[in-house]
Amino acid sequence: MARIVAARLEHTTDVDSVLQALASQGFQQSEFQSFYVNPRGQHALYTIGGDAYSDEGAKRGGIGALTGAAIGGVIGLGAGFGASIIIDSPLAVLVGGAVGAYVGSLYGALRKFRPGDKRRATVEHPVERSPGQMVAVRVDRPGTRDIERTEGKWQAGDWKDFDPRIPRGK
Repeated sequence: MARIVAARLEHTTDVDSVLQALASQGFQQSEFQSFYVNPRGQHALYTIGGDAYSDEGAKRGGIGALTGAAIGGVIGLGAGFGASIIIDSPLAVLVGGAVGAYVGSLYGALRKFRPGDKRRATVEHPVERSPGQMVAVRVDRPGTRDIERTEGKWQAGDWKDFDPRIPRGK
């Protein structure tokens, strides 16, 4: 596996500047690339359209819809029965049950939807990245500088808690 650093940039001019800078710093054309990431749901990776059956935040929506439909259907049947006595029509029971199940399924599904958690994402239930122009650079070739990924205190344009004696990063 190659070690890759990637960034999403807002403007094409920024992408062009980064690509020129990489080339001028000795990176070979085979060590970096730019590409566009489509908006969520527009990668056409799922057989019937979209990217997946459901994303990570919506994977429990189906069970919510079924539960909501059952509860809503029962409530709707009760309301329909009451309405059938008042308006003297047995059709009100059927309509009440159908409307209750429909509204319940919508409510139940929406109650289960959450923002996706990147740590629990899988190929089957992804959390997709934001769309836009990306630049990727392979950085594990011999002679490449050490690249760290870490957290620190950044204030007024300075890394305040940097200590050269302590190796940080992953």
